[in-house]
Amino acid sequence: MKIKIFLITACMALIASYAAAGWLEDFKNVFIDAGIDEAVVEALKQGAVPDDIMENGLQFEALNPQNLVKAMYCGGIRGDDIRAAGQKYDVSDIIIVAGYKKSVEECGDQIVDTQAYTLTAPGISFAGPAALSSSTTASRSNPNQQ
Repeated sequence: MKIKIFLITACMALIASYAAAGWLEDFKNVFIDAGIDEAVVEALKQGAVPDDIMENGLQFEALNPQNLVKAMYCGGIRGDDIRAAGQKYDVSDIIIVAGYKKSVEECGDQIVDTQAYTLTAPGISFAGPAALSSSTTASRSNPNQQ
């Protein structure tokens, strides 16, 4: 009985690794033939997850990471998933923001996460806390003050 369970598990792992290898090979080929936008769409159709797309897309020497992020947004991946994948593979927030802005310009109607970079923490900005004026900070800490 234990042998049967082991064999079934081994077969399932083999099938899963073959499927993963299939999308990855297609991802590389489509990238070479049609570009990163089409490669991301094809990878998603084949079941690839954002982490895998980010990890493997970053390995293409000719690809600017900003364009990978843009393609992921344009492909319909949620902003939270893109940011999580970016953090996992050390893609800076500046690159993520630039990729998002580029995606809005090029394929705004296809983006799932339309408010990907709405700041929620008071006193925080991409330029840093010092970039905020004291009146802005005061109004955020006391919404009734005008």
